[in-house]
Amino acid sequence: MLVNILIFNPLLAQDKSKLEDSKKKIEAKIQYTKKLLNETKNLKRNSINEISLLNSQIKNRANLIVVLNTEIVQTESSIVKLSRETKSLEEQLKKLKLEYGNLIYQSYKSSNQYDQWMFILASEDFYQAFNRVKYLQEINEFRREKAEKISKKEMDLRRGISELQKSKNDRLNLMVSKKVEAESLVNDKNIKQQKVKSFSQKELELRKELAAQKNEWDRLNQEIKKTIAKKINKVDVKSGKVVPLTSQESALSQNFIDNKGKLPWPSERGQLVGKFGLQQHPTLSINIDNKGIDIRCEKGAMARTVFEGKVVSVLQLPKFMAVIIQHGSYFTVYSNLTEVTVSEGSNVKTKQNIGRVGTNKESGETILHFELWSSKTNTPLNPQSWIH
Repeated sequence: MLVNILIFNPLLAQDKSKLEDSKKKIEAKIQYTKKLLNETKNLKRNSINEISLLNSQIKNRANLIVVLNTEIVQTESSIVKLSRETKSLEEQLKKLKLEYGNLIYQSYKSSNQYDQWMFILASEDFYQAFNRVKYLQEINEFRREKAEKISKKEMDLRRGISELQKSKNDRLNLMVSKKVEAESLVNDKNIKQQKVKSFSQKELELRKELAAQKNEWDRLNQEIKKTIAKKINKVDVKSGKVVPLTSQESALSQNFIDNKGKLPWPSERGQLVGKFGLQQHPTLSINIDNKGIDIRCEKGAMARTVFEGKVVSVLQLPKFMAVIIQHGSYFTVYSNLTEVTVSEGSNVKTKQNIGRVGTNKESGETILHFELWSSKTNTPLNPQSWIH
């Protein structure tokens, strides 16, 4: 029975494996977010995006505690089952040893070789003698089987005790991990409250900064609309009609649509700190309209394409550079770059590096701004629905 639990229970093993995978992924997110937060820890100037990072970290730690709790419950359940099976094995072993002891005693009483021969020779005929020989052989075989059963039960019992001790150690380690994460969670929440309080005291400065950022993004959006209009509303000189998409461009558009929800991130690694659309500012009573998403990256990170296409514009704005790539009737925009490695008119492949993401000298943050536009409506779409 114990062997079935230890070896032949793939369901428990599968659940445990899934939990371990989830735990590893969450721990990796926590470590990466911690690394991003540490990049700006020693700078005097704080950024509002740090609150988004802290929110992500708080969520990650809460999720990890849920996984740890589940693992603790499963481990405790395993301990109960193993304890029950170990006790059952001990009782079975005790019974087997008692039976074997009685068998040895009875065998000892009749172990005299002379008595065995007399038992056989006293047979009335050959058939009875044959059966008596067979009977003595079966007794010896029965003794051997009993000895093997005892040996196997002892091995199962040792394995069960070892597994039980391992489960108890696992539970202890999980409890320690849970305590550490709970303390870290409280610490992250306290840091977040301090940051929010700090930003609230600098409301005027924040409003000026947001106004300046809005002007930059408005200018970028104007350039994006111009570029899209220029490419989509291209007029044939002879006919005076708008040139439709080529068959190749139409196929690319359809392929782009077919990959909705499966497109790679525009950076190899990153943490989402700014969502798409209208949302309330974390500390001010104002709304922010984000035309794309903001991804916090490591210093020196490269922006990469989410799909194959053609570079239709490389913009040089006052504070950053941006690249616009056409995918048939869809356009992707990669901005807040300090250098660009592609040129207008060049074809690009999926996941191709196109430029280095800029790092803010004051806040120390490296943030990639990514947008996705449809030429049919000349409006931005939510990138989170498209990238995986």
